[in-house]
Amino acid sequence: MNRRSFVKSVTLMPLAAGQLAVAATEPAPAKSQSHLNVAEVGSLPASSRPLRSRYGLTLQRVLAGESPAYSEEFLLADVRPTAARRFTEYSGDVSGRYIGALATAARVYQQDFPNLDSLVAKVVALQKPEGYFGRSFDVLHPGDLDMALLWGNGRLLVGLLEYYRYKPEPAVLAACVRLGDFLLRIAPLMLSKEIRDSFGAQHFASSYICWTQQTEGLANLYMVTNDSRYRQLAEQIAAVTERRPSDHVHGYLTSLRGWVDLLRVTRDQALLSKCEAAWDEVVQSNDLLITGGVPEGWTPNNHRTEGCAEVDWLRLNLALAEATGKARYLDMAERTAFNEFSFNQFATGDFGHRVYSETGLPAAGAVRAWWCCTLHGLRCFPDLHDSVFRPGDHRLDYNLPLDARISSDSLSAVSTSTLTHDGKSRIVITAAPSKAPVSLNIRQPAWARTLTVLVNGNRQSALSANGYATITRAWKSNDVVEIHYGMELRTQSEANNRQSYWFGPWLLGASAAANPVYFNELTLDNRLAGHPAAAQAANSPNHFAVPVATHTVQYIPAEFSAWPGTVILQPIAEQAGEPVTSWELRFLTAPSTRKDNS
Repeated sequence: MNRRSFVKSVTLMPLAAGQLAVAATEPAPAKSQSHLNVAEVGSLPASSRPLRSRYGLTLQRVLAGESPAYSEEFLLADVRPTAARRFTEYSGDVSGRYIGALATAARVYQQDFPNLDSLVAKVVALQKPEGYFGRSFDVLHPGDLDMALLWGNGRLLVGLLEYYRYKPEPAVLAACVRLGDFLLRIAPLMLSKEIRDSFGAQHFASSYICWTQQTEGLANLYMVTNDSRYRQLAEQIAAVTERRPSDHVHGYLTSLRGWVDLLRVTRDQALLSKCEAAWDEVVQSNDLLITGGVPEGWTPNNHRTEGCAEVDWLRLNLALAEATGKARYLDMAERTAFNEFSFNQFATGDFGHRVYSETGLPAAGAVRAWWCCTLHGLRCFPDLHDSVFRPGDHRLDYNLPLDARISSDSLSAVSTSTLTHDGKSRIVITAAPSKAPVSLNIRQPAWARTLTVLVNGNRQSALSANGYATITRAWKSNDVVEIHYGMELRTQSEANNRQSYWFGPWLLGASAAANPVYFNELTLDNRLAGHPAAAQAANSPNHFAVPVATHTVQYIPAEFSAWPGTVILQPIAEQAGEPVTSWELRFLTAPSTRKDNS
């Protein structure tokens, strides 16, 4: 087995064998309180609000963390630029991500960040007369430093436009237009075959993806200005974008996300087909990881992960789910969110890199990437929040069992997920503007064997279609909907007599922190014996523990087979609440076939 075997084996495996079964065999949960005040939901412990808790951890790190601290001088270093830190040649990269993440969080979560306005004003004041930010740009013979500048300016354009969506300041839009016009001026050179060929994958973070990722900023600039020049340039860039071996995954997926942004306003079916084909190519490749993530570089440069790429993959799937209504994109987004995205978050709130091996994720090589991944991770939370519910005409879809709020013309609601503890979610209707019946459609994920729904404590016989349970009624404020997801342990066969284990949406693994004896020189040849059993729930100090999914199983140590041991299998998502440790994800269930086994 080699490193590539870490990838595609569970690419699109069904997470449950059965078809949609609403309350078919699951016993009804105990009847609960009929009405729950919304204030009571807000007072629930943080462990009952996992999405908001994870967002809060990263937000706190960005606003008040150290090593490094995101001070104003630190952020402005890449638009001046000054050699005060790493990567200031990527002019606008860190500052743009910071601005965009906080502006979007402020808009979605209705929070105020008092220093953000001042930072934006200072960034805009540093714009060069030519329209770009940072060091000088060689418009005749661009090199790696010029490509780096383009990358950073692309991230800054997106960040400023996200700020403009939050606070439509004319000076900010004017800066975005000047930057967009600079991109128009250099477009003939940057679209040329000479440049495409000159900046291949060997340049990696300064490869041609520094240009193709401009589709995101250009698409959003077109949305704001309705200037067709920006749309046309975005379409021209999309036409020359390709997934090249060993190239930078983050840059490529950011380019694709720009395509979906463009789709929102153009409804171009040809572009949609092109984007779906690009998605298919990734899924069918050796670069989709068992965790639902993607590597930092495409094969053969796929030796470690990157938080930015994971976020792009997650956000791309959420966007495609919204654009198409197809279940496969929501299924993939859910897998990524509950596993790779959650695992990638450090206990500090940072996101970053992890090296992966043929069977797991060693602790060695873990890196907090404050210069990109931490900020990109923060930017992901609002998109996840906004994807939990999807409003429609006389309907409201509940897509992901996570905590969120929604206000719409059909229904307003707040959801609270306790999936990690008891397999449940709760929705409280906060307003019902429509007096007519409204359909609440609750998605049954593939990993949920059954779905039980109660309204105000009364079990419902929900109609089921297209993977959703539907309850149609005239709703009232303070109506309470309880959802119980029937989950069970599942196994997936892997190569070389190995298996992976899943419970609900979570991939289970053995961590070195919880299983120090299991990890030894011959760890890869330890063999699981028997069927895992649910473990007794315990009060874990880990804020992100998932006690409902924890199991134990006997194993035969490779070093002394006559003395079996017990190993704990737990969701890899729990890594976010622990010091960095090693994880095994694929386990032997038969004698090892490795040639070097002794």
